[in-house]
Amino acid sequence: MLYRLYPTLLNSYALYLNQSRDGSGKIIVDEIEMIERINRVKKPTTVAQKKGVDFERAVTLGEGEELFQEGVIDKARELLPNKYKTQFYVESRYKNAMIYGYVDGVGDKTAFDLKSTSFYEPGRFVKNHQNLYLLGLQKYGIEQLDYVITDFKDVYVESYQLQSVDFNPLYQQIESFISFLEENKKFIRDKKIFDRKANDNQLSLFE
Repeated sequence: MLYRLYPTLLNSYALYLNQSRDGSGKIIVDEIEMIERINRVKKPTTVAQKKGVDFERAVTLGEGEELFQEGVIDKARELLPNKYKTQFYVESRYKNAMIYGYVDGVGDKTAFDLKSTSFYEPGRFVKNHQNLYLLGLQKYGIEQLDYVITDFKDVYVESYQLQSVDFNPLYQQIESFISFLEENKKFIRDKKIFDRKANDNQLSLFE
């Protein structure tokens, strides 16, 4: 069995494990919400999600720059490579798990992802499962992932290098999540997450 996972889902599972709460004290991801996220249940786009998409489009496409405080978009652009490809597909492997998805851009031997938040504190992305992309990006000569982050007042950057990231906490969460998937299999409608066509010879190359 090969499990096809993506960072957003794994990050949701981390919220579930930690019983993380929002500003009003409500648990962000309970068991029901976790199952719904696995099943890709469509929900209305939140204001925060829309602002994040608008930030990405303003930085990379120049659309809607007027929505942001003066200087924010220019400062974010200064942190990107001079030339880059957007929406770059990446696959990484850990044992019988494939982690796949897109980084916002790659260029000059660096990958980057644009983020927005209402409140920023350093080290926010140290345990983000997108860091696993570094395992797949190295074959393209890319060994650094930059998170370019805005709180809509200023811009920050967190840089992670392949050789210095501690992947073990992420690996442990992947194994825990796979157990969660198996325990709740009867509730999971998105069967693409389970790939029975995988073979042991293929998997052994990535262990």
